[in-house]
Formats: sequence, C-alpha cells, structure tokens
Amino acid sequence: MKKIIVILLLSAFGLASFAQEKVVKKEDKVKRTSTIPQKVHNVFHKHKHYSGYKVKHTKKVEKVN
Repeated sequence: MKKIIVILLLSAFGLASFAQEKVVKKEDKVKRTSTIPQKVHNVFHKHKHYSGYKVKHTKKVEKVN
C-alpha cells in the first residue's frame, strides 16, 4: 500500500513540474507600403485608395519558469 502511495506522489510531482504557465504578448507590426505615385494620387483625388500602411497582428507565446 505504501509503495502505491509513493508511486502516485512521485508521478504527481513529475506532472506538476511539467505544467508551466505561458505568457502571451500581443503586438502589432506596422509597415509603410505606399509608393510615391500612390501618395500623389491621394493628394489630388477625392477617393483615396491607398492608406499606405500594412498592419500585421502577431502573438508571442513564452514559457515562464
């Protein structure tokens, strides 16, 4: 009976050591993509077609010790 309890306790500690919390960082990367002719088009026309930015949503997952 004692052997079973010892084995269960060791396995519980082993599983607890592998359980780690993860930290999630959300980040937006912005990149300028418009060219000079696109910028000129936005100045002289009513309907602006090119915003000139590309937004990339990223998520970083890190382990905490």
